Amino acid sequence: MDYFDEFGFKTPKQQRAKKAIDDIVESLEQLAQSEDLTQITTRNLSDVSGYALGTIFHHFKKFDDIFIYTFLIRRRKAILYMVDIISQHPAEQPLSVLVSNLHNSYFYQLSRPNRKTLVFFMRHFFKHTKSPELINIEIDSLIPYWITASQLDKTNTIYNFRENELKLRFRAIQSLVRSPFFENDPIAGTEEHKDIAFKLFMQLFTTPDLIE
Repeated sequence: MDYFDEFGFKTPKQQRAKKAIDDIVESLEQLAQSEDLTQITTRNLSDVSGYALGTIFHHFKKFDDIFIYTFLIRRRKAILYMVDIISQHPAEQPLSVLVSNLHNSYFYQLSRPNRKTLVFFMRHFFKHTKSPELINIEIDSLIPYWITASQLDKTNTIYNFRENELKLRFRAIQSLVRSPFFENDPIAGTEEHKDIAFKLFMQLFTTPDLIE
């Protein structure tokens, strides 16, 4: 499911347009750190970003679209960072190193912006999307890279699970890490949360023969 297509968000071809969108998103996140999220206006965003209202609405049809785009682009970047980590994982390094790198990256991305802001952006997304039930599908983009990494693995610690197994295992990890942030649970992002997630990640992806 490509939510960018659903909302009509196009990837700009010109670097100037791309920079403007990035600046607007960063300005929105900056405002979200210090302002009441419900009180942020396009005027505030224009003042902080330095872009005129006409420029902002050239890139976004509605003000709500900026919240939705920010949620989606942060989500996509989190996935792409993990794709890079898996695809660049050295065959000589064990599963524990790969899991640690993925684990740290995912938690870092979910912490940007803060939990309150993330939930606010997420609610705008769910309010307007026609397919909220497909929110988990993007994690499937990790599967071909994981399969390749397991085939190249020289440590015999990364098991070559079948595609359907990987889907469910990635879903489990995604839910464990992400849900506390979305649910505004106090455990989200804490050391306890990170420790639980790492241990389960290892259990789910370790070669079965190595599980005690």
